[in-house]
Amino acid sequence: MKGLYKYLPPFAPDYSGVCSVLFNLNGIVIIHDASGCTGNFTGYDEPRWYGSNAAIFSSGLREIEAVLGDDERLINRIMEAVERMPRNFVALLGSPAPAVIGTDMQALARILKARSGLPVLSFDTTGIKYYDTGASQAYLEIARNFVKPWNGKKQALVNILGAIPLDMGKGKRVRDIGLLLRQCGFSKVYAWGQNAGLKEISQAGAASLNLVVAYSGLAVARYLHEHFATPYMVGIPIGQGSTNQFMRTASSVLGLETPPRTTPYLLPPNTYAQALVIGEQVMAGSIRSFLRLDWGIRKVNVASFFAMDKELWEEGDKFLEEEDDLSSLCQKENYDLIIGDPLYENLLGANQGRFIHFPHVAVSSRLYWDNEPACVSKQLEGLSSKLKTPARRT
Repeated sequence: MKGLYKYLPPFAPDYSGVCSVLFNLNGIVIIHDASGCTGNFTGYDEPRWYGSNAAIFSSGLREIEAVLGDDERLINRIMEAVERMPRNFVALLGSPAPAVIGTDMQALARILKARSGLPVLSFDTTGIKYYDTGASQAYLEIARNFVKPWNGKKQALVNILGAIPLDMGKGKRVRDIGLLLRQCGFSKVYAWGQNAGLKEISQAGAASLNLVVAYSGLAVARYLHEHFATPYMVGIPIGQGSTNQFMRTASSVLGLETPPRTTPYLLPPNTYAQALVIGEQVMAGSIRSFLRLDWGIRKVNVASFFAMDKELWEEGDKFLEEEDDLSSLCQKENYDLIIGDPLYENLLGANQGRFIHFPHVAVSSRLYWDNEPACVSKQLEGLSSKLKTPARRT
């Protein structure tokens, strides 16, 4: 049956991507739902929720309100929250129920803006699309509403775009990237979706460079390039080879030079003929570069259930619409090495080569988000020894 999912859980939805981007920006975020969608985000899609003070609420939509179209109750409840908790903005998100009944989120936003005097962001999320779509929309809305005009000299500032935990984990990877960027000469490193607040985001036009670490950051990087002529890099420095390239390119933006680090180690020839990386496109592409530059594996394909950009696409890459697409791909290509979230392993068949676990929070949620492998600026944790002593097929 086309589209049937037997092994994989539902992936993080679009409203979770929006909430993750807005999490640290001191706003009031309301998911218009009957509480289940909000609980899904706070309980399963956001590692930072535990111990946080983020103002993320459910509208508590009830059947009678949906039937009668009673939006005034929702508006009154939001205004009560605004009066009790002074915040920077209000964000109103959709879910499956308001999508079905045709709630006009933009009209509600206009009413709330007029009554509250605050910026009000509206998102026609449905819970049907995936988190990367929602996060991409949220980054764009933040840039359009809060980045200030800039006509002065560019600063030694870099924005990291796409750094939400659903892609980048609990924060260690982002901190490691920040350390590398400071070694390249950048005195200010602002990770949107992590350590950057609205004050830092408002200065984005002064940046000399934007770094995209996930698909969700591509659209806003292109927006900032169009409006502020800010160049952007795409990718995560994994392994020595990629780190050398990353630091040379980033330093050159500031007119500096960074000496290369140690020479990458290469596997003996023909250790692995071909590999597959399953995951978010930018992270998977960065692992591909690691396998090529540090290990000499030439044929590496990327496959993803999430959005894929044409600029990052290579021949042999595959967009996956359903579980059977992944199973069929692996049976056809017979890969020696596969890297991806542990939940993908059940789909690969018995005749595949070595499978390396690389958890993706948007896929496996709380099951593995504490098992985040270190990967920035070094060889993938636990991968080196496994690659050197592979289990060959017979």
